Amino acid sequence: MVNSYSSISYKQFCAYSAIRNLKKYALVVGGWYILRNWNDADFDKNQVLIKLHVDFGVTPFFKIAVEPNPRIPGRNAIRISPAGLGLPDKEYYYTDSDDRVQTAYKNLIRDAIIYLSTATNEAIKFGTDIFSYEKRIAEVTPSSVTLQNPIHTYNVFTLTELKDTVQLPLFDILTGLYPESNITENTEVIVTSQEYLQEISLIISSTDRKTMNGYLIWTLVKNYLPYLSTEYTSAINTFYGELLGIQHPPERWEVCTGITKKFMGLASEVLEEIENPLPEKTVKLVNETFQTILKTVKTRLDSLEIEYSALYKQLKLKLNSMSLQIGLPEKVKSEEYLKHYYLKLKIFKINFFESITNGVFFQKKLDEKKLISSPPEDIILENSSTEKMPRVIYLPAENVVIIPRILLSEPIFDPDYPKSIIYGRLGVELSNAIISAVLPYDSLWTSDRKILSPFHSTVKESLESAEKSTDCLGKYILGLNLAVPASLANETALKMLKQMTAVSVANEALLGSLEYVDHIHQPALEEFEDSALFFLSYSQTECSETTNQRQFYENIVNFGLSQKTLLHLIWSQLPEFTSAFDCSANKKSICKKVF
Repeated sequence: MVNSYSSISYKQFCAYSAIRNLKKYALVVGGWYILRNWNDADFDKNQVLIKLHVDFGVTPFFKIAVEPNPRIPGRNAIRISPAGLGLPDKEYYYTDSDDRVQTAYKNLIRDAIIYLSTATNEAIKFGTDIFSYEKRIAEVTPSSVTLQNPIHTYNVFTLTELKDTVQLPLFDILTGLYPESNITENTEVIVTSQEYLQEISLIISSTDRKTMNGYLIWTLVKNYLPYLSTEYTSAINTFYGELLGIQHPPERWEVCTGITKKFMGLASEVLEEIENPLPEKTVKLVNETFQTILKTVKTRLDSLEIEYSALYKQLKLKLNSMSLQIGLPEKVKSEEYLKHYYLKLKIFKINFFESITNGVFFQKKLDEKKLISSPPEDIILENSSTEKMPRVIYLPAENVVIIPRILLSEPIFDPDYPKSIIYGRLGVELSNAIISAVLPYDSLWTSDRKILSPFHSTVKESLESAEKSTDCLGKYILGLNLAVPASLANETALKMLKQMTAVSVANEALLGSLEYVDHIHQPALEEFEDSALFFLSYSQTECSETTNQRQFYENIVNFGLSQKTLLHLIWSQLPEFTSAFDCSANKKSICKKVF
């Protein structure tokens, strides 16, 4: 890990050799007309596509991943899904032509091409051409709303079946990516959208050779831009300044830490847990908090028994078998496990770019390992050691709630904090994770870790159970004129419903845990009862300000609202919030709860 960090620290020293390497990679996959080393007659788009996916970890048009098999618990499967676009969402391609984000993206492409010794006018044209081509791809890319429902995105096909409908070299790519996995034409894969693969296949087949060469090699260059010299990273920072409203680029140490965590996240987490093991008191308190909140959710769930009996039975089974993972599993903390885990990762202290490409190869080997054997800790590791913003999460394929170790550190957490503060912070996060398991769309996973058939009666009941609440909240959100697109209102409302329910459940669980405990007022806070302290603690976690650009991004990409708006909405929807401070609620604006 020291070599990894040192390699990144030597980045500028190696920058120019990195550019030479990148140009060499472009030549290896057939050349690039921008660099004037491309031969039209020798160009084979399928071979370039294969090499980009297999040799460089670049994913033009579609991406390939290994994830839990929704039909066979404990096994993993290959998923083929849309690769995404240069901009975060297709909606960015349909704003006004003079939109600042569109302009910034074209300028990023232009500047990167100029730094590769291309004339300015040619670089400007290339930026416009790439944007136009991506807009064409955006037209066939499924919307973010469509991709939310797993029932629609878990489509199983054999490679033979796909070969009959899409003209893509999928078999060659998969056998190249996972050579030891015994992939055959009869291998089943999960397809996020068959329609997308068919449409993208038509786009590829109808694209002229020069445009295809330009786009394919641009995806290679774009993938490695963050690891080049300062002028390239400055161009990226300028783009993100317009996209998210970031005024100051990240510090060098932040970049180094982020890249180290990307490739050596497990090692850094293990080091932290070994050097700072959790006290037994903390582990006991966290488990008790989890069980208290889980019990509260089970009790509330009883309200569904009469109207949605099939759904009630499924969710009850699910909650009864739900588990909690605090930090990393014990198995992965051993020196032997780490040595075996990082066996394929090679880091060169004075060759940063080569270390990055080795890291890409290493991640490919990890995917293949998951495909061949599927130990349960793999999916937990993938989701606990790579999160950029640590948070409590629920994994439906394992029916487990994961608490990252860092969330149990001061000043976020201390076992000696009053319960009101613990429940207002960690408790709400735990509650949100548990609530996610019983509300759409994670509710469509069963207790035995399978996903329901689209025709199962529980699917309809699950979606119907939240429909009235999300419709009401969606209308409420649109009525506030928050610039949330109408097409995203229901998904935004569903996300808000989970958070609102989580806060309500955590507060109820807190009061239940204090029922047989002597009542104590906190020094200097005597005027506040337990619920008031709980809501104050929760409110402190929702008080950061965001730029308008960042908020648009959160609306479009994550169906999120600003923290200030979210807090206002929860205040308006939870009578227990207002009553904790002796305020009256406007009952006319309160939407129906799910349970």
